[in-house]
Amino acid sequence: MIAALSAASTSPTSVTLVTAIGAAVVSLLVAIGTQVALSVRESHSRRYLRRRTALIDAQDAALAVRGRLSEYGTLSRASAGRSTPELDAAERRYLDARALLEVTLTRVDDPVVTSTARHWQQAAEVSFISTAELTAASEQQRWQQVNAAIGGALRSKHGISSPS
Repeated sequence: MIAALSAASTSPTSVTLVTAIGAAVVSLLVAIGTQVALSVRESHSRRYLRRRTALIDAQDAALAVRGRLSEYGTLSRASAGRSTPELDAAERRYLDARALLEVTLTRVDDPVVTSTARHWQQAAEVSFISTAELTAASEQQRWQQVNAAIGGALRSKHGISSPS
């Protein structure tokens, strides 16, 4: 009986069957490996696009804050701090822009960008609104740092300045 089994296992039909099963297993492994690789690539792509969108939204929101701060600061100095309808409207627009920036910064995964943006925002508020002295050049320098941080993150492979 053992002789019959070993003779059957070397028959051409058995070899063909084993070869076919081997080829099917290899094909299945290649298909699974390909699917896993595609899934990982798509996940990285979605993460990058999400980060990119958040960075662009944050940059746009910071630009809006800067414009609203300038408008509000100009009207505040012109009215010597007295409430006017124009000043109140400018303040509401500024506060809305500031709130939008805060929300968009919560979507940014990059701690360098969020920290730089918050430092710029503090300096900008002093520069545009406060009576305390902060030169326009200092605010401009911090503004450039925000844009450099965002630009660097946008150009990076991972959409973040320091990938984790």
